[in-house]
Amino acid sequence: MQHPTHTETGTIRVSQVDRSRRIKLTALLDWMQDSAYTHSNLLEIFSTDRLLARNMSWVLMRKCIRIQSLPFLGQTVHLTTFPSALNRYFAFRDFKLQDGEGNPLVLATTSWAVFDLEKRRIIRTPADFIRDFAAPGPPCLKFSRTKITPLQQSDYSEEIFLRDNDLDLNTHVNHSFLGEWSLSCLPREIKQNRRLKELDIIYRSECTLEQSPVISLGSALEKPGNSEEELFYLHALKNPDHSREFSRAISCWQ
Repeated sequence: MQHPTHTETGTIRVSQVDRSRRIKLTALLDWMQDSAYTHSNLLEIFSTDRLLARNMSWVLMRKCIRIQSLPFLGQTVHLTTFPSALNRYFAFRDFKLQDGEGNPLVLATTSWAVFDLEKRRIIRTPADFIRDFAAPGPPCLKFSRTKITPLQQSDYSEEIFLRDNDLDLNTHVNHSFLGEWSLSCLPREIKQNRRLKELDIIYRSECTLEQSPVISLGSALEKPGNSEEELFYLHALKNPDHSREFSRAISCWQ
């Protein structure tokens, strides 16, 4: 397989950072998506053109991101991505963000599925994709849990109104917005006084303009090993009557 891995080097720009002068979560997720798109087109078996010719596209199903340290304004970093596995249902892609000395800053693993653009549903991976695939290496990170339990009761909530600009080329809300919205309901003191260490998010349903507004829900998660050093929260994005769940997630704050 040509181009088994793909690395991009970038310097963190002022438009990418927040008040802490470190890269925003949305900017980081967008960069990962861009690098995955670029690499998939270098790999002929995963190319966008090959999928679109069959009226298909890739959709992100799950992402787990573990943060050692977010890069800061002006820092030059290297983002490497590669496909790590493929089966009848999912394609797996991993990411590693490193500083100039090669120290890991962020690790991530993702799962993707093939989406039928006409029927608007997930379908099985085409057999010729599996036949032509060879993994270039083991994953950078493994999902830390097999599933995320549904949120039953919420401690926090926030209403979010959708905009045309939130939609991507598949005409639904881009996953980077869903990641940001999942955390938006948390109290400001959590987001300002603690550092996001891990986010594990499962994307469960298409979110389009017709579903506006979206309700961001969150609750403290009681789990073994909880301490003052690490706090865990369970998240869900739903429509107003809670009949549809767009995503569910667990975040860890240090």
